[in-house]
Amino acid sequence: MKKTIRIVALMLVLVMSVCALASCGKKLSGEYAAGGDLAGTSYTFKGSKVTIKYTVFGFEKTIEGEYEITTNDDDKEVIIFTFGDDAEDADKFKGEFAFAEGKEGDTEYIKIGITKYTKVKK
Repeated sequence: MKKTIRIVALMLVLVMSVCALASCGKKLSGEYAAGGDLAGTSYTFKGSKVTIKYTVFGFEKTIEGEYEITTNDDDKEVIIFTFGDDAEDADKFKGEFAFAEGKEGDTEYIKIGITKYTKVKK
């Protein structure tokens, strides 16, 4: 009987460990950018935080918030951005967007929506 209880306890610990690891979402690191000096956007990821810098006609604005990469009801990978209520222009970036990541040669990239952002080498 004691042996059975030990085996069941060990199985529960293993199942709980797998569940804990599975609940950890994918995280990004570094800066990804698209566009140029007059108009462009860059995303800088660190942990669950994101800093978005975007330029329109040479004027740069910055928004800080959080992100999560998960799968939606259709089993498609998505990225969800959230920002504080005081974040100016956050409506342009908040919400759920299609997400993909990959590598072409030595260049890493992510896709948010339909836009492809390449990793900035520093």
